[in-house]
Amino acid sequence: MRRQTVWIGAAGLVLTASIGTVGSGAGATAPSPSTYDVTIARDATGVPHITAADWGSLAYGQGYALAQDRACTVLDQIVKVRGERARWFGPGENDEHITSDFAYRHLGLWADAPTRWAEQSTRVQDVVVGYVAGFNAEVADAGVTGWCTGEPWAEAFAGSPITTQDLYAYVSDILLLASSRNLIAEIGGAQPPAPAGTTPAGTTPESVPVTEPAGFAGTALDFASPGASNGWALGADRSTTGGGLLLANPHFPWEGELRFWESHLTIPGELNVYGVGLSGLPGIQIGFNDAIAWTHTVSAGHRFTLYRYDLDPTDPTVYLVDGEPQPMIADEYTIEVLGEDGTTSELARTLYSTHHGPVVDVDPLGWTPEQAIAIRDGNIDITTVLEQYLGMDAATSMDEFQAVHEQFQGVPWVNTISTSADGRAWLVDTSATPNLSADAITAWEADTGLLSVAYEQAGIILLDGSDSRYEWVDDPAAPAPGLIPYSQVPQLERADYVFNANDSHWLTHPDELLTGFTPLQGAEGIPQSPRTRTNVMLLGETGEPWSIDDVESAIFADRSLLTESLRPALVEACTATPTVDVDGTAVDLTKACDVLAAWDGTYTLEARGAILFREWNSLFGQLDRQGQGALYADDFDPADPAGTPAVPVDDRTLWLTHLGTAVQLLESLGIPLDAPLGEWQFEVRSGAQIPIHGGTNNDGLANIVDCCSEVTTLGPVPSNGESINDSSDLTDLPGYPISRGASFVMALQFGPEGPVAEGFLTYGNPDDPENPAYRAGLEAFSAGAWRPFLFTDADVAAAGLEPTVLSASRE
Repeated sequence: MRRQTVWIGAAGLVLTASIGTVGSGAGATAPSPSTYDVTIARDATGVPHITAADWGSLAYGQGYALAQDRACTVLDQIVKVRGERARWFGPGENDEHITSDFAYRHLGLWADAPTRWAEQSTRVQDVVVGYVAGFNAEVADAGVTGWCTGEPWAEAFAGSPITTQDLYAYVSDILLLASSRNLIAEIGGAQPPAPAGTTPAGTTPESVPVTEPAGFAGTALDFASPGASNGWALGADRSTTGGGLLLANPHFPWEGELRFWESHLTIPGELNVYGVGLSGLPGIQIGFNDAIAWTHTVSAGHRFTLYRYDLDPTDPTVYLVDGEPQPMIADEYTIEVLGEDGTTSELARTLYSTHHGPVVDVDPLGWTPEQAIAIRDGNIDITTVLEQYLGMDAATSMDEFQAVHEQFQGVPWVNTISTSADGRAWLVDTSATPNLSADAITAWEADTGLLSVAYEQAGIILLDGSDSRYEWVDDPAAPAPGLIPYSQVPQLERADYVFNANDSHWLTHPDELLTGFTPLQGAEGIPQSPRTRTNVMLLGETGEPWSIDDVESAIFADRSLLTESLRPALVEACTATPTVDVDGTAVDLTKACDVLAAWDGTYTLEARGAILFREWNSLFGQLDRQGQGALYADDFDPADPAGTPAVPVDDRTLWLTHLGTAVQLLESLGIPLDAPLGEWQFEVRSGAQIPIHGGTNNDGLANIVDCCSEVTTLGPVPSNGESINDSSDLTDLPGYPISRGASFVMALQFGPEGPVAEGFLTYGNPDDPENPAYRAGLEAFSAGAWRPFLFTDADVAAAGLEPTVLSASRE
């Protein structure tokens, strides 16, 4: 076991952290040299092209370059996962920093990192140690620069760098993005109630068990997925070159820690990979090399389960399993809190866990004298993610790429959509998924009470923790205890195409539906989102081989199957009835009808009618868009998931009322009915208003842009204004502020000369608004000006880049 002594800056503590034992499996490399030697050449858009002779030096260069662009964002996240926000920022609004600190201490991401990440291969160790060393070297060279320059908490890092323990803890936090990270307040604030029968007179318990479905609406359990995406992989049969085609189109926040960072990594003769990753993660998470290109979409599967327990009536910290009492595990934590006078004081809190995981006080279930809720997280024990991505980055064939997934199964919460130089298209969902027995699934599906309500109203898998049949099943082939092994994951390889747009694996291709998987991997045979159906329309409309230009044209056509199926019927209705009564006011629909008739149905910058149709559409519910109801006369047909529903209703009285309401709203805001979308849909960066094309999930587009970024950094974010009403995305700016959606957009085609790739990083690499590259990518996205990616030696050499050569001791 190799060890190093490092200083933990914000805490002022000395830690002896395990780096890990040398692995003997895949990824092991020869002993590292004594120095880090690396060359970094930035291109005109700020993308670093990093070249080194070994993995450690390459990671050193990547960490160094990342720190130049986003030191503030990464350091802010390190403070968070250490549980030290209250130490630097005070209690926070409604004690949010205090609650966050206790939650992260309770999750143990930082404290347990040396143990959790101990068994790593030599390659992973070299990469992590090198990445941290490079990051720290840049901070030592230039100081902490960016949005946090001069802040006391950031300056503390200048002489007290981050550690491998910090990096591993932050990687663990990213793994929990679709699970525990969404319930930080509920974990950190969970405190036991008074025992049953001891509630003081005149008061009631803070929360009670839910018995009605409506109890879940708008609660903490009703959280959205951490992101969305489209991923297309086209094979030899659909490519003009016979090599694979890929569209990478993740929809992620445009601000904060979840912004992608673009780089190009080369070890001559061993590795040449280009793409993006989340800030602070070594390697490339979405990208391509000479043999493989891949992207991700957030999986529709479940990364965790909640457990509800019956409690001992005399002690709310004792829960029952099969009638037997089990005491909760009590852990006391002490944090520092900055006061208004500038001094810090200590605050202690005891938090509780069951054998499944942390107790959560989550509305509307709560922690009452009768029941408690805990979360078991499928990603809490995953430690193969870095080996997974390093293996993907270096894969030399589709067979090798697939073998990496089988061996490590370290992808945390996304599908992988990939294609190869020889024209194979493959989709797989290897993300961490709880493994329940057939008996448990049958019992869960048969439940008509709270378990079924939680799933139907919030999409949450809630299990009876007092019944041991709901325990996760261990499989020695799984990447961690209680998870589904690779042999049981959904996957499909085809020569034409595979795709995903955040519905389940079921509709990976309309001609080959994937069935028979556990519902925890995603629902099968259910209505598909309008966006999924639009993806199928775009991919299958001609069936002819595509070029890279065809991929780019399809995604930026800004078309919507929903719009194309309903707009003609709406125009027909308003032409026949040009006046409608809306709450006693006669509204003339003539102008609106003319605008919709002239509109081409797209959501481009110039589209006149998109705003009006969006506001009309927003007044209907999601179920109306996916099945029989107020919009469609026919229902969803599982035998034709991409083609149904399709027939507009005959009675369109409600349509006209909603159109009148939309007209009234736009007129009240001074927005012309025929206003171009780009004049009212925009993003504000560096004081500029940049017009944005595309639309929302409700619009049914593939090219998604919307509001608002949900991030945990404390850095500056543009103002989005206040919502006009509950149904519309308009704000009082006025307009549609955009701060989330298409982020890293890449079109790629393998041909005789290798891969050709173009695209955008919509927000650029730096997180400093004063940096010109901060907005350059967004301006290119707005204009649809696809940027060629510099990948080959010849491409980089032709660009005439000026390299920076770094050399540093590894001691």
